[in-house]
Amino acid sequence: MKKCIKNNLLLALTAVVLLATSCDKVKTVTPTTNEGKTYIKILKGGDVNPAPVVKNPIDFVPTPTKILVVDLRREVPTSAELNKTVNVTIKDDTNAVKAANAAYVQFPIAWYTISGDGVKTGGQGGTYTFTFKPGEFAKQIYITVPDATLLNPSALYGLGFTITSADGGVSVRQKSVVVEIGAKNAWDGVYAVTGPMIDAVAPTLVQWNNSVITVPLTDPFVVAHGGAWELHLITTGATQCLMFDNTIWGDYFHPIGSAGANSGYGSFALVVNFNPANNTISSVTNYYGQPASNTRSAVLDPSGANAVQANKDILIKYFMIQTNQPTGTAPRTTFNEKWEYTGPR
Repeated sequence: MKKCIKNNLLLALTAVVLLATSCDKVKTVTPTTNEGKTYIKILKGGDVNPAPVVKNPIDFVPTPTKILVVDLRREVPTSAELNKTVNVTIKDDTNAVKAANAAYVQFPIAWYTISGDGVKTGGQGGTYTFTFKPGEFAKQIYITVPDATLLNPSALYGLGFTITSADGGVSVRQKSVVVEIGAKNAWDGVYAVTGPMIDAVAPTLVQWNNSVITVPLTDPFVVAHGGAWELHLITTGATQCLMFDNTIWGDYFHPIGSAGANSGYGSFALVVNFNPANNTISSVTNYYGQPASNTRSAVLDPSGANAVQANKDILIKYFMIQTNQPTGTAPRTTFNEKWEYTGPR
């Protein structure tokens, strides 16, 4: 008798738990759209042409790197809509890559493998097919890059994705996205440059700053960073970066101010070599030659900190040597700079 009562009690409790669980599931199936339609969309995507760009830098290393390139979502107005099956097709959109940035290089299909929920048909320019089963609301496409050192660090690569169809009367929005892929080492990034420079040959030449220019720039970066110029450190190897001026010249240059005007040292930009063991700068050379045709070369000043700080800022001191000037083999220009890290390139 006790056993029977015990069993009946257990059955009753199980029924209550199942009922509570069932009720809880109904409560958690909340609408993700109140527009009365079911939508398929790519997170961070858009409907504009060119498509939005999502930056996805990867480390310049010969070990596999996995990247999420498409996050596909189903938005539903009711739980009944969630319980339907929906098939979706996405195109490997090479035209979207070209439209987003003419300088992008189409990411070679031989450099990555595909995983995730979609099934790909065809090579570059092919299509992915997805099936949202009842209750499913998210699907992904991942790629794995086995060896990022195959990439040209000075280039940016792109992959494009566009939803081309969704059955069952489902609407599409945020249908396209372009994923930007660049190989970058630990120091690659965007920096705001400040700090004095002294030119022993032409003392009127000074470090570029918006305040020393007769007609100041309204560039948002310059304004946001107190008049500093925008330096891009561009990966050229596992421990090496190039100096790129993104404020005045849009080139491998060091901008300067001259009598209230924008100027720059011709054939002079840094190649910076880092020591990953202690996060210091081991050496600098001139991108245009050591020395360049105008006899300019770059040398690290050992009296400086010449190190990456905990917040990723860089403190660096270096010289420009120009042997065809009165200074001879002694420094013509001394730079004592802070490169404030502002974010990824």
